[in-house]
Amino acid sequence: MPRMLSLAAVAVLSLNTMQAAAQFRPEEVRAAQKDPRQFTIDEKTITFENLGPTVSPSEIPPPQTDPGGDPFPVLDQIINMGKKIWAIIEANKPVVNINTTYATALPEGIKSWNQLSGWKPPKGTVYGFYAKNAYGATMINVKYQVLRTYGGGYKGKGKYLTAVTIEPLLVEVGWGYKFDLTAQVPDTSVVNVGTSEDPVAAMMPTLKWRISTAIKDASGQSIYYLQGDGLFQEMGGPFKKGLEDDVATALQGTIPL
Repeated sequence: MPRMLSLAAVAVLSLNTMQAAAQFRPEEVRAAQKDPRQFTIDEKTITFENLGPTVSPSEIPPPQTDPGGDPFPVLDQIINMGKKIWAIIEANKPVVNINTTYATALPEGIKSWNQLSGWKPPKGTVYGFYAKNAYGATMINVKYQVLRTYGGGYKGKGKYLTAVTIEPLLVEVGWGYKFDLTAQVPDTSVVNVGTSEDPVAAMMPTLKWRISTAIKDASGQSIYYLQGDGLFQEMGGPFKKGLEDDVATALQGTIPL
């Protein structure tokens, strides 16, 4: 005999469905009710793919004002002076301004990243994010790049990070779907992996994504790891198979950065 849902469970399901449908137009809701498979993501198809380095990465312009005064940095106390959480894509539209929205990993006491010297040119890595529905049709096709500038030091000491951000390059989302992407850099993820005398900043930005339709949501996250000496790798998320070997090799220091 099939198990019957309790009235309370039915009420919760109905409420969740109503809340999900509230952000969609009536015609989208009707289409989803008529053909649920068209508007249901097959979560096994959700993948991130490393598409390689950026040919000409965007550069973060220097501040327009001089921070002034002599800094009194504590080199081994590394903090994020930039953003801790920001939206990249909201309801299928890019919203981030990479000129002003980015994270840093700098020594405490520094007022601005331009008080450090020795910065390497900005570097970017392009990723593709894909998801298909239950029929196997691609509903989400997004490309973005992870940008960062590394290598800056204070009077020859330390290697730090600045201008760490995510730039959307392509956003293609199927009708009746909504896609959101946000970045987070928890304070606990900004650390020193070097020594007290010669610090190396490290940071773990997290990308959180959400795919919504009138009948179902899917969400998850991917994590990246960056160091002030240029090391960059994927740490966790639905990355396309084959990257594991690259990550292992990078940990051995044999992949050019």
